[in-house]
Amino acid sequence: MLRGIDTAASGMLAVQRRQEALTNNLANIETPGYKKVDTTLRAFPEVFLERINDSKQSSKGNAPGFSWIGSMQQGVYAQENISSFLQGDLVTTNNPYDVAIDDQALTLSNGQKASVLFAVENAAGETRYTRNGRFTVDETGHLVTAEGCKVLNNQGKPVQIDPALASSEVSISPKGEIILNPDKPANRKVVDTIGLVLIQNPNKLIKEGNGLFRLDGQKPAPLTDLPASVQLHHKMIEKSNVDPSMTMTNMMENVRLYEANQKVLQAYDRSLELLNSIGRV
Repeated sequence: MLRGIDTAASGMLAVQRRQEALTNNLANIETPGYKKVDTTLRAFPEVFLERINDSKQSSKGNAPGFSWIGSMQQGVYAQENISSFLQGDLVTTNNPYDVAIDDQALTLSNGQKASVLFAVENAAGETRYTRNGRFTVDETGHLVTAEGCKVLNNQGKPVQIDPALASSEVSISPKGEIILNPDKPANRKVVDTIGLVLIQNPNKLIKEGNGLFRLDGQKPAPLTDLPASVQLHHKMIEKSNVDPSMTMTNMMENVRLYEANQKVLQAYDRSLELLNSIGRV
């Protein structure tokens, strides 16, 4: 009976963890470049039950042997949270330094779906990756994210622009080139190129918060030449890829699963209470 309590309790804990991920997805539905998190649930490995010191003789002599009783499932657990790198919708903002990545058609030669991200540098000087292209220029002239991380160029160095430059005189090409005075041929100048990295297996990225990811181990080199299936869109941002209606449906489903496991626990509790009262008699 106590095994049944453990099974129901494990189901409640797994559903609770999944609900937390769904709630976080819903809270970030308006966060540019946010990638939803999917929680994978798995059953604990099936265990086999044996009865030791059985009255039956073992095959090796007269000593008591083992008798196989059967198998038992131990419930379910939330194995891990995995970010989904499906392309989000692109929306126009008209902000001069906003830029969105469009890599929906990007597929490697082996058929694996890869992902392209911006390379940025945090306050500790560590390289991180993001899909949030809502950039601005700080007081030192560096191109930065909303959290203050410096955007890196295609050489792995921080992008720096004249802070006094009027925003109307900036253009970002589909290949990431930052162009000053794009409408004045005599003064037109490419000052830098926004750095992008190709992550062949996005599932290896570790989520840190604020739309940032890190990659342990060998760091990917910046892309010096974008694939034909990847381009940047100036004065646009990528929206979150969270589907609000599907998320709400999954959250309601979680509530029902939690209530079902709760009722199982209540049934076991009543049975134990009855057993305890019989024992006292």
